[in-house]
Amino acid sequence: MSKLEKDVHALWKHPLLSGVARDRAQAILEDCGCGARNYENGEVIFCPDTKEKAIGFMLRGKAVVETPDSGRNTLLRFLDEGELFGVSSLFSEDPFISVIVAHSPCRVFFVSEEAVRRLLESDTTFLYRYLGFLSGRVRYLNRKIGYLTAGSAERRLALYLCSLEKEEILLDSSISSLSDLLDLGRASLYRSFDRLEADGLIKKTGRRILVLQREAMLHAYQ
Repeated sequence: MSKLEKDVHALWKHPLLSGVARDRAQAILEDCGCGARNYENGEVIFCPDTKEKAIGFMLRGKAVVETPDSGRNTLLRFLDEGELFGVSSLFSEDPFISVIVAHSPCRVFFVSEEAVRRLLESDTTFLYRYLGFLSGRVRYLNRKIGYLTAGSAERRLALYLCSLEKEEILLDSSISSLSDLLDLGRASLYRSFDRLEADGLIKKTGRRILVLQREAMLHAYQ
């Protein structure tokens, strides 16, 4: 199995490519010159100055998504192995709006705009998966607007944890990063964790958070 085949094999695990005709899809990827690149910790993977249009699949490692602010970058979210970026801006004439920075040694597979166009035109399964993914991103952004404008610190934290839709959450970095993400002071964030834990909604052990009652937390803070 060639390196390209090994990289492409990992792509089939993502919901966006689940169910597509693999032989045809791989032929398109090869014909369009798609492939993977390695990045070191701290290296910029994608940014508004990037000229190419492509979807990036995180094959290995972790990256951070930040605002392109020359004065003070704001953390938007983390990208883990198996996640992707670039879908929503792929067919836009505007530049990519964020900065993707490697948070550890990374390997990223890039699917070019041409390859995506050909996949959309030739495979209806991919077309509907693509539309479904975009719909999911709209829902995610609506939830994010919700917790960023939620009011109290407890409500912001509660809605953020609920938006992740996981029972067990491992905070990716320092508490400072999360306080920046939620636009909260560290003291307020700690107090919010204590309040949610005292109410029996979560259990926090170091960076690991167990969401005990997601529905109850949504009901209390939505």
